[in-house]
Amino acid sequence: MRNLRRRLVLTVLYLAAFLLQYGFLNNLGWGVFCPQLMLFFPVFAGLLRGRWYGLAHGLFAGLLMDLVIGRFLGLNALVWGAAGFLVGRFTTSLFKENYLIAVISVLLSYAFSSLFYAMLAGLVSGSFFSMTLISRIIMGGVLVNCFIAPIIYLPVYRSLAYGWLQPVPKRV
Repeated sequence: MRNLRRRLVLTVLYLAAFLLQYGFLNNLGWGVFCPQLMLFFPVFAGLLRGRWYGLAHGLFAGLLMDLVIGRFLGLNALVWGAAGFLVGRFTTSLFKENYLIAVISVLLSYAFSSLFYAMLAGLVSGSFFSMTLISRIIMGGVLVNCFIAPIIYLPVYRSLAYGWLQPVPKRV
């Protein structure tokens, strides 16, 4: 029962973030200052649960993005899966209760995923982005997402540690 409730809560969170991101926030005209709500799933899953959960959430969130706005199917899934995996890989021994760890993880994963996406999209399409455009996108996204990261991290951490997202212990 607890596993079903956890999956239902995750489904509702994904749906709410997806609809808020692509139904409302992207249409406000903020450009590079629009927060990427779907980014928080792979980053926080990798940070709090480990690299394989970060990879799984990154693949799923990236695939959702590819289905809506992706020019190349699978590119966002690959980029965000790698970002979630790397966050989980490099934060295994860090103090998870610290907000600064969440902010730095969001900063580095957003910068990495933007650069990796620009590189892969350039390789696939044959037209590369200028570094001025890429740096503008990264700076705007980093500012907004790093401001929102501690606000979202606290309820996610508490729910994962004590609440509805708490993992079910394995039976022996």
